[in-house]
Amino acid sequence: MEVAARLVTNPEACSYLHDQKARTDLRLVAAIEPDEYADALRSGHRRFGMMVFRPACDACRACIPLRVLVERFQPSKSQRRVLRKNADVRIELGYPAVDAERLALHQAFHAERTARVGWKAETIDADGYRRTFIENVVPTLELRYRVEGRLAAVAYVDRSPEALNSIYCFYHPDFAGRSLGTFDVLTEIEIARRLGLGHLYLGYLVEGCRSMAYKGRFRPAEVLVDGQWRELGIESARDSE
Repeated sequence: MEVAARLVTNPEACSYLHDQKARTDLRLVAAIEPDEYADALRSGHRRFGMMVFRPACDACRACIPLRVLVERFQPSKSQRRVLRKNADVRIELGYPAVDAERLALHQAFHAERTARVGWKAETIDADGYRRTFIENVVPTLELRYRVEGRLAAVAYVDRSPEALNSIYCFYHPDFAGRSLGTFDVLTEIEIARRLGLGHLYLGYLVEGCRSMAYKGRFRPAEVLVDGQWRELGIESARDSE
């Protein structure tokens, strides 16, 4: 891994737990080999653009890396309903790009989150979108979901030698009733299965954060605890949306 710069941030308000302070170990990566990237994912790192990162909080350990066991995965009853509900969705697979359609979708998604859950209001332009989603240190794929020709959701995913890594998904509020976030994860699991990959990394399961709870509904899955991947206990599974 060729690291251009490294920074551990100062304590700041946590995005997941509002009564906590968070620090992040950030690495600006100029180049990374596939095996190195696989090692980074296995050790609990995430990637966004040219950054590889993981939490570096002083006391809190609520962020727990999670990965779905692709070969053994079977959709739950509620997840099967999501698949049926979105049987008419056209899925397009390609490479990241930016245009007015994507910018409008991202703006609508972000505006809804600002109004509903208090995200900081901001507008992304083409340059910002390019820096956020298109400039990547590893090859990245774009999933586009269309309903009757209209762009309903966009998601980004990348690949290591043994896994897919789910990066980000955003959708238009007009289609909120379709559970497109769940549909995207189910789609990524199926892509990983067809590629013969063992895992889909979903980022962090954050104890006490309702918006991250959905990740624990994709079973069987493993969580990284004390440096070891362990199967997530079935006793806390919830078969609900």
